[in-house]
Amino acid sequence: MTIVVFILIAGLWAAFVIPSFFDHRNNAPRSTTREFARTRSKLAQVSMAQPDSEVYVRRHSQRRRQRILIGLGIASVSTLAVATMTGSVPWLWLNIAINVSIAAFVTLLLTIKAQQAMPRAQVVDITVQAGARRPALQPIDLAEQPYEESKTVRVING
Repeated sequence: MTIVVFILIAGLWAAFVIPSFFDHRNNAPRSTTREFARTRSKLAQVSMAQPDSEVYVRRHSQRRRQRILIGLGIASVSTLAVATMTGSVPWLWLNIAINVSIAAFVTLLLTIKAQQAMPRAQVVDITVQAGARRPALQPIDLAEQPYEESKTVRVING
């Protein structure tokens, strides 16, 4: 009987003391710092998840391109493995077609990246009224202008 009483006392003591011990460790400075960082990262994810923002669109298009490239890579490796194991020529041709599509996809991505990296020409809009005449073209003497202006190209719309 005394053993049962000691077990009950130990159980009651554990029920009150152990949760406060773990709660105290939960509110330690390290865990609150971790909790703050976790909350901040969640808020950053929410702020970046606005579908109309440019960052959101760019990130999701990059993920889509990455998934396509990974899928093509897995398809290439798997068709090559099947072609090697079975000795099948049609599987080999399928592997070659997938490899060509990978090369075309990478070329397309690099072309898009190069176009985005190119500086845009500045367009100056010249509004011409219906009755007004356009000014006559004047020849430009490059010797009179500074060198820096002579290498600048200005596109005029009008």
